[in-house]
Amino acid sequence: MNGAIRRGFSTAPDPVAAAREFAAAVAQPDIGLVVFFCSYSFDLAALEPELAALFAGVDVIGCTTAGEISPVGYLDGSITGFSIARSHCCAATALIPNLSRFQMSDGHAATRKVVESLARRGHELDPRDSFAMLLIDGMSRNEEVVLASLDKLMDMAPLIGASAGDNLCLTGAFVYCDGAFHPDAALLTAVKIRAPFRIVKCQHFVGSDERMVVTRADPLTRKVYELNGEPAAREYARLLNLPDRSLTPSVFSAYPLMVKVGGEFHVRSIQAAHCDDSMSFFCAIDEGVVLRIAKSEAVLPNLTAFFESVNQSFGRPELVIGFDCIYRSLALEKAQTKRLAGEILAANNVIGFSTYGEQFAGMHLNQTFTALAIGKPYDDV
Repeated sequence: MNGAIRRGFSTAPDPVAAAREFAAAVAQPDIGLVVFFCSYSFDLAALEPELAALFAGVDVIGCTTAGEISPVGYLDGSITGFSIARSHCCAATALIPNLSRFQMSDGHAATRKVVESLARRGHELDPRDSFAMLLIDGMSRNEEVVLASLDKLMDMAPLIGASAGDNLCLTGAFVYCDGAFHPDAALLTAVKIRAPFRIVKCQHFVGSDERMVVTRADPLTRKVYELNGEPAAREYARLLNLPDRSLTPSVFSAYPLMVKVGGEFHVRSIQAAHCDDSMSFFCAIDEGVVLRIAKSEAVLPNLTAFFESVNQSFGRPELVIGFDCIYRSLALEKAQTKRLAGEILAANNVIGFSTYGEQFAGMHLNQTFTALAIGKPYDDV
């Protein structure tokens, strides 16, 4: 593949071989930025130094996943990503470590770091030619507060991003920068790019009339203990006419809850049901919130219509950086349409991963496909 943007992947199970195949696929004479998404199942201790050696002197960022989106569609156990030529992008990155002890000042400092780094190279962020990306440990439970701390940056550049995954182990994911994988961390990247781009979002759920109220919850842990004054998991199962102990990720994928914010419905995905009948969520939750059981459209026709709209209004993208909730992947598997959906993603040049949540224009979302569509780079040959 020629041009300023090059996409690649590897399905080699050996981390060293996978890193080398991926590096060869995205290689170009003068790289400005490499972004990768890799399976949590890799031996990260072996993958880490190999990537650092292969891309010495290059800005490289990435994270672990709950599944990858590659040039051939959905994959598991792979590494996928892209490179952009230095002639067409300038990037600055700030690591935000120790999310478990995050303070708003940490986000302010990260914003200053990327803005000042670009300024030293003669670049100023501008929404017309700049975007920001946030990759964050999906088990940190801190997405909303981290996003709130980046408000000044979002005035200068539209923000897209996702919560990194760990193959549904639910123990903690990793982000990668400066040649190393980092746990309990977030990664903020600001990019000045010489190409047209647009942030876009796809959702296949709408709110129903079936309402429930969060009557007891712990917002810090995103755990709900009671819905409508009843044990949360039991009440949720009752409203779905399901046995209490049949609540699995497949059920949560098919029947998420929604909250209405600013006239629009947004998904609040359930992460797990616990033995005490409490439920953990992938998004912020609090007492008094009114939730509705979502009504679903079929994911595949919804995705097809979405890309038809993107192609008509924007043109066929050269690259789509795509963040796809893991529950969408599970819904596609259940409907036996995941291969077809992967073909749609591949046909539209999507590179991304299955996430534990998506960041879109300052909001942390669940069960959406959010993306940055990038058109043909200016003056590309």
